[in-house]
Amino acid sequence: MEEKKNSKKKVIIIIAALVLIALAVPAFFLFGDGGALSLTPAVTIETPNKMSRSDRGEFTLDVTLSDLKEGELYPAASFSMNFDSNKLEFLGLEEGNVLVPCEKKANGAVTELPKWGVNVERSNEIGQINVMYLDLTGGRQAFSKDLLPDGDRVLFRLRFKLRGSVQSGDIIEISFADAVFAASDEKDSLASVKNTLKTHSGRVIIGN
Repeated sequence: MEEKKNSKKKVIIIIAALVLIALAVPAFFLFGDGGALSLTPAVTIETPNKMSRSDRGEFTLDVTLSDLKEGELYPAASFSMNFDSNKLEFLGLEEGNVLVPCEKKANGAVTELPKWGVNVERSNEIGQINVMYLDLTGGRQAFSKDLLPDGDRVLFRLRFKLRGSVQSGDIIEISFADAVFAASDEKDSLASVKNTLKTHSGRVIIGN
């Protein structure tokens, strides 16, 4: 009799554990890191199509932004991205489609593309790309959620070409060392070190 009770108890425990797992898996994908309903903004280095070691043309990797906080202004942003400078040569930046406000222009435009700063030569020397935007107007030309476009939100594009040392089968990671959208009040800033801004690495994959 006692043995039957213990057996029944084990079955109940197993069923309860399975129910908890069944509930936890969808919750992870919905609310976890990068999940569909995750509210934490994220920056992502997109992975391009697989390449061949013989490819010698330029190619780009989009750096995208998922979201920003409602009602906040971010007059400065900076990103540090590590890459293997023996395998890739960094050539500079191309424009994205995320805008900032500007003084009204002759054609009536009140927004413009941000002017990102980057030192290409230094990036290749140290294997790290440091990109910065600084609004010198005191917040009148800051990033905000209001100016984020629908669909793809490309901050900028990283231009590269393959170096001669690339081998078939190489997987070359381009990863964030740091990412920040700075607000006037530091507590409202988004930063990867504080986990208030998620980061996702990209890869350049060389086919066999």
